[in-house]
Amino acid sequence: MNVVSRIQFPRTPETSELYIKCNNAASINLNAEKVEVALTKNGVLSLNTYFNSFYETFYAKYTELYSLYYLLKLEGDIQVSLYREFYDRENRELIHTENFENCQPSEPVKTSIPDSWRDKNAGRIYLEITCLSDRGAFVGGLIATDQPKTREVSLGIVTCTFKKEAYVKNTINTILQDNCLQNKNFQIYIVDNGKTLNQAEFKTSKVKLIPNRNLGGAGGFTRGLIQALQEGIHTHFLFMDDDIELKSESIYKLFSLYEYANQDFAISGSMLDLYKKHILYEAGALYSKFLYPDGNYGYNPFTVVALKKKLNLNNSSVNNCFLLEERPDYGAFWFFSFSKKVVEEIGLPMPFFIRGDDIEFGLRITERIGRSIVAFPSIAVWHEPFYAKNPIWINYYTYRNHLVTHSIRGSLKYLDAVKFLTKILLYKIFIFDYNSAEMMLRGFEDYMKGPLVIKTEDPETLHTKVLELSKHYKTQSVEANYTAKCALKRDSVVRKNKESTFKKIVYLLTLNGHLLPNFLLSKDSVFYWIGSDYEDWWFKVFTKKRVFIFREGNNSVDYNEMSRTVGLGILMKWFQLVITSAIRWSSVSAEWRNAFGYFTSIEFWKEYLKLKEET
Repeated sequence: MNVVSRIQFPRTPETSELYIKCNNAASINLNAEKVEVALTKNGVLSLNTYFNSFYETFYAKYTELYSLYYLLKLEGDIQVSLYREFYDRENRELIHTENFENCQPSEPVKTSIPDSWRDKNAGRIYLEITCLSDRGAFVGGLIATDQPKTREVSLGIVTCTFKKEAYVKNTINTILQDNCLQNKNFQIYIVDNGKTLNQAEFKTSKVKLIPNRNLGGAGGFTRGLIQALQEGIHTHFLFMDDDIELKSESIYKLFSLYEYANQDFAISGSMLDLYKKHILYEAGALYSKFLYPDGNYGYNPFTVVALKKKLNLNNSSVNNCFLLEERPDYGAFWFFSFSKKVVEEIGLPMPFFIRGDDIEFGLRITERIGRSIVAFPSIAVWHEPFYAKNPIWINYYTYRNHLVTHSIRGSLKYLDAVKFLTKILLYKIFIFDYNSAEMMLRGFEDYMKGPLVIKTEDPETLHTKVLELSKHYKTQSVEANYTAKCALKRDSVVRKNKESTFKKIVYLLTLNGHLLPNFLLSKDSVFYWIGSDYEDWWFKVFTKKRVFIFREGNNSVDYNEMSRTVGLGILMKWFQLVITSAIRWSSVSAEWRNAFGYFTSIEFWKEYLKLKEET
């Protein structure tokens, strides 16, 4: 018997409905030493949930599995029913039911999944367990096969960290404490960019600690990948952020998928919102696109579209949306797995330090070698959402690396770059976010320097300069632990569709108030909301001298003051950059494209990481 996946129990009440659903005659005690579902007569336990559904269409498409069954640990007289749901049908289908009497957890019962799971009309299936006796229990279960593995899989798990000791230890312990995973062949490589961890803290040969220079996420992941490649034993690799909340079942499912795979594919783990744990934030993403309200896609070279965003996973019917498979352009490195063969064909990640390394790497997989990236339902982690954080310095890397990525692909025209970047710059000026605007300018400037900015500039030194520059304008500050929620509720809300065309023209012509005389400006502050469901429009700041920017999930508030001198100065600097860059745009793009092969080679990375010096 080989286990394909396991039925999972929740860890906390807030995530309970992602795993199980119970009627009034069934209950689960999460504080018990051994978690199980207690049932009384007519008690029903449903696995019609995100994590415990069996997404048969994905297994049928990407694996050679053909014979599967449930193995369940039950107590009492139990009826087991198997249901199927579809993407385009409202009614569920009962595909199998069976009664079991006098069940004992020590003697698991077996119920087969009908062969129809591999048919074209397959969908998503799940169990419902009904208690027929006065008392009963569901103790655990799994999906298994008697089919031998197609191949043995060895997984190199790479995580990098920078002074997040508690996070990374918790993530590693989650993996090591899973007894079933210990039968799998894996090695964990922790790349310590902050050099604050000690190998003695990890009392197992399964974990290798690698002290590293602070070269950001790109440098950390690549350092770990090089080490894992040198071991010469791994068939697959997994990049995984250190600050995620992980269920080890996501890693366990990787093994069964690759052990029975019928093709070579990468897996993009979905991201769930750490603050709203039932909300799916992203299941893979599309590049250079944005989503119109009507559901159609538009073009923007500096944005991404998160697939399946904002799905409420507590709603069981929502899980049928995953049956309509969308092809991501890339998968983020909070949880992203791929084969050794992929590395041999496309090389190592780009030296981006941070931001965009996962985008560029994923685009190479999908565009250059035509491999699939699969956002496999139920393989997911919880991660801090991006609406809750926005370090100013990140803007430098975001726009510089976007430009480099487009150069490598030959996909961005000069006028398009100018048009979209000007819109972004104006937005930042309009809300007095001058430091972010300056970061964008510097990112563009360094892009125009060509590959020499990476070849000659020490990345740690560069990052120090970027951090200092991100605090250049003193009209901006961060108020820690500022409680703005009450003020926000009293403040007016400005929505785009309520503003007339005439007003919008006035806002633009006056640079959202920068060109207005002082007597027309208000001394009042305005609160600006950025959240998961709604973000204020920049019109709201018009005629104000100060703005407090509050981000959902973040207790700190950005405090920005208007400065005509700074705002106009940044705009003039941008126009000068646009003019001087026009002539060199094509040649600079070609330089980046020509340097791409070298930047993704083992020779470059050994020099960049100074591995030869360490040796």
